[in-house]
Amino acid sequence: MADGPEPSNERGRTFVGRLGHALRDQNWTAVVIEIGIVVLGVVIGFQVSAWGDHREARAQERELLRGLRAEFTANLALLDDVAEEHQATIRIARRVLEWTGPEPADVPDAVMDTLLVDLISEIPAYHPAMGEMDAMLGAGRLGLVQDDTLRTLLASWPTALERLRAVEDEMRADVLDRFFPYLIERVPLVTADRQVGFLDLDRPSRFPQRYDALLADVAFENHTENRWVMARAILSEREPVHDLLQQMIERIDSLHPRSP
Repeated sequence: MADGPEPSNERGRTFVGRLGHALRDQNWTAVVIEIGIVVLGVVIGFQVSAWGDHREARAQERELLRGLRAEFTANLALLDDVAEEHQATIRIARRVLEWTGPEPADVPDAVMDTLLVDLISEIPAYHPAMGEMDAMLGAGRLGLVQDDTLRTLLASWPTALERLRAVEDEMRADVLDRFFPYLIERVPLVTADRQVGFLDLDRPSRFPQRYDALLADVAFENHTENRWVMARAILSEREPVHDLLQQMIERIDSLHPRSP
């Protein structure tokens, strides 16, 4: 029996082998098909890899925004608490200013002593949590945030804090460098000494408190009024910080709605 044609071994050949065979036979259709198959495989491989990278980046973004949202929510509540402390300072200062003048009101020493301590010792300051934000900026992960609006808001957060802290530092310097030295030269701050543990309860000062003379001093009135003005300035500078926190929280929620 005559030998028949040898069985085709096309499937067993490598790509290079099949391509070389097609080129030798000048089978241009086969050449195009072989090259097209390889190109298509490479493109699909890149697409799968890119899809995987994109999915991982979005997962990292969600995790990042989840941490930032929790941090911003806590910072917003803290900001409101500090604002209430400044409001309390304003109320105290206004109350004291009602008693000042050439003929000052007759105020009980214990009341005046306590209010003075509140004016010079209660210096509220806003210290927000910065762990998530610092970690993001330190690791250069701001680029993970895809939304341009949110990225702009996040980038403006440190600057907003710097402005608020600058006013807080100015107020603290005014109290510690001017108001407090003024008071300790004129009246014994017995309540203040007791609160910090420097004076025993059974050892009051031998000097008279003379709050009537203090209330009749225009310098004291100016110091007290400036305490009020500085607290108002801080509350004014607080507003853009408060608005920024709310905007960032709302933007995060719009991008990744929370589960009910």
